[in-house]
Amino acid sequence: MKAHIKSGVEYAVIALLVAGLCLWQIISGAQDDEPPASRMALLGLGLAVAATMHCVFMMQLVRHTGRPVLRWFFAIVLLPPIGTAVLLALLLGEAEPSEN
Repeated sequence: MKAHIKSGVEYAVIALLVAGLCLWQIISGAQDDEPPASRMALLGLGLAVAATMHCVFMMQLVRHTGRPVLRWFFAIVLLPPIGTAVLLALLLGEAEPSEN
C-alpha cells in the first residue's frame, strides 16, 4: 500500500476511534442524574469534529485513489458505517501482498 494511502487510512481510523470514544462518554454521562452541561457540550463538540475529520480523511482517500467522488461522498457521508467499511475493505484488499 502506498504511504499516503496508508497514512490516510490510519488517520481515518483514529478519527473514527475518537468519535466512538466521545459517543461512549456521552452515553455513559447521560446515565447520571444531572450530567455536567459543560462536559456534555465538549463531548458533543469532540464527536462532531472527529466525525467530520473522519469524513474528510475518507474523501481524501477517495480522491487519491481515483474513485468516483460523488458516489463515495454519498456512501461515506449519508451511510457512514457502511460506506466507510466498504471503502476500507476495498483499499485494504488492494494492498500489495507482503513478501515472506
